[in-house]
This record gives sequence, structure tokens and C-alpha cells, in this order.
Amino acid sequence: MSGGDFAFGIRYGALDATAAVAGEGSGEHRHFPYARRLLLDWHQDQDGKWISAHEDERRWEVFCRECGDTDGPAEKQTEAVQRLRGPYPSEHKAKHVATKHFDEH
Repeated sequence: MSGGDFAFGIRYGALDATAAVAGEGSGEHRHFPYARRLLLDWHQDQDGKWISAHEDERRWEVFCRECGDTDGPAEKQTEAVQRLRGPYPSEHKAKHVATKHFDEH
């Protein structure tokens, strides 16, 4: 997995990390969403891990593990995760949503 870019608190690209729980009122962020191309054609490997076979060339989504996103198809996620995921019509819109989500959490 690539490390992706980290700028202004937004991850772009998949990172295999989770946020450390910060104390209430600490000013530390607890959610680390990132924009990525919309992943398609999901299947599970022999260990049950979701794998995407394709990326959409035009649409984007926002992924936030700390919100409970477990990867895999959007329809397998909670309604709240589905709303955050999108899809979004552009990279700019997805990054805007990720930034807003980061600022709120």
C-alpha cells in the first residue's frame, strides 16, 4: 500500500492506520478521512478482506476508518458511512468534504 500524501490533515491514498483516541477537549483530531477514486468491483479474498478490482476514472469517495468504514462496497456500510463516502463528481469536491469532516472531528 502506498503512503499517499498528507497535507492539511487530509490523507490521499490508502493508509493502513487508525487514529489514536485523543482526550476530550485536547484539540487533537480523532478522524482522519481521505479522498480516493471511487473503488469498484469488490470481492473478498480467502481471508475475508475486501479487494477492489477497478477504480472509477471520474468519481471520488471519502474514506474514514474512524467512522466505522470497513472498506468494501458502500452498500455494506452503515448509512452514515455511505453518506460520507459519496460518491463525489470530482477530486476537489471529495477533498472539500474530507477537509470539512476532519475539521468537525
